Amino acid sequence: MSDTETLAHTYNTSLIWVTGEDEGIIKSGTRMPLLFGPPPEFNGTDTVWSPEHLLLASVSSCYTTTLRYFVKLLKLNIHDYKMDAEMIITKEGASPFSVSKIILNPHIVFAHTPAPNVIDNLLSKAKRYCIISNSVNAEIEVKPEISFY
Repeated sequence: MSDTETLAHTYNTSLIWVTGEDEGIIKSGTRMPLLFGPPPEFNGTDTVWSPEHLLLASVSSCYTTTLRYFVKLLKLNIHDYKMDAEMIITKEGASPFSVSKIILNPHIVFAHTPAPNVIDNLLSKAKRYCIISNSVNAEIEVKPEISFY
């Protein structure tokens, strides 16, 4: 693809708000439906996914799938992987709430010890090419924990 070509992908969802309830249902094609509602901080519940949790899950899962893409491309072998993530939402004065910072803590256990520059390159590419984090107007900090099996 040249620098002047445009490549576009379209994604769709539909929402149903459950009348009389504080939750709704998100659907997209044949995917499993997802219950959502406001978090407790905004008069909701902690029993269904909030938009805030979905945003954080989108950033962390996008980083993870992007990392996995480069793991395969670089022919690396990961023995174990998990991600912890945190999102900070702030409100300053009369301005609306917004995400000020997202912290991603990937815990990666490599099956073999790759060269240090390979690990740095992998982490850098995962952050640089994650579509969702590139779409979020917040600081995104990656604090990896790397170990070897």
